[in-house]
Amino acid sequence: MYEELKELEKKFEVKDFPLNIGIEITNHCNLNCIMCNNNKLTRPRGYMNVKLYKKIIDEIAEKNRNTRIWLDFYGEALVVRYKLYYMIDYAKKRGLTNICMNTNATLMNNEMAEMLLDSGLDFISIDCDGYSTEVYEKIRIGAKRDIVYNNIEYILKRKKERGLKYPIIEVKAMEMEENKNEIEQIISYWRERGAWTTLRRLITWGGSVKSITHTNIEDRIACGSGLGICIITWDGKVPTCVSDVDLENCMGDINVESISEVWKRRNKNFVKKHMEHRWDELPRICQNCTDWSIVGEKRFDENGNPINKNYSHETKMLVSE
Repeated sequence: MYEELKELEKKFEVKDFPLNIGIEITNHCNLNCIMCNNNKLTRPRGYMNVKLYKKIIDEIAEKNRNTRIWLDFYGEALVVRYKLYYMIDYAKKRGLTNICMNTNATLMNNEMAEMLLDSGLDFISIDCDGYSTEVYEKIRIGAKRDIVYNNIEYILKRKKERGLKYPIIEVKAMEMEENKNEIEQIISYWRERGAWTTLRRLITWGGSVKSITHTNIEDRIACGSGLGICIITWDGKVPTCVSDVDLENCMGDINVESISEVWKRRNKNFVKKHMEHRWDELPRICQNCTDWSIVGEKRFDENGNPINKNYSHETKMLVSE
């Protein structure tokens, strides 16, 4: 179940190096989903160059190889195609143990699936927000339901045939009014095929998606997204947090600074205010944001056993009960 907010806040710790790092290898996306504002971005579009990527990975390898890296932020990772294999391979060769990615799976044909299984990827989260064609394609505008389902089924089947433990493959559904009557079908369908399954609630992306609202947002807590993850955009900038998709605030530039330098300064000037509940001193995007109220997910393994997120810097991201 979703974690109780007050109990969740007790787990937060301020560290000199981030627990999670989101590396935006591109902010291009091939879809136009109803709960996302990617098509309305005003910051430049582009692809992360290899030199910057290697700088990021090299520092992570030096500081903490167990840091969870996510090879995406506000774009679709598979848009970069086979360059992704090199990026995963480089991180693996540098000793990183928690290499993760999210994808909408529209570009994950059989060949791409084999590449991902070969790459050394540790965890892949695949978005699937509908069971029927009508509901799925209403939410994931530009995607074809049957193509995506076939793509997911193929990678699950091939992982089993090859006897692979990793990557862990989860199928994730975002809970919303449009799919509320299909959630159980989505979960049972993919669990029967060997996937982990996860439910998440919608975020507003810092208030940028006006159609999404949150209720019961009294008794504010420090924001888990603000504390726990360092986002690096394709051109090396560090935004406020995972909800600052249009880089309203730039906390640093990894082209000319280290992750550690930016993170420590961010802890001092931003995170400390969160932890001390000094809400009035936070940036504008935090003042108007309610995404702190829906941190967390309901995640289960292929057998339906609950999976808890691990908040330790020293081990794998997810642990089963």
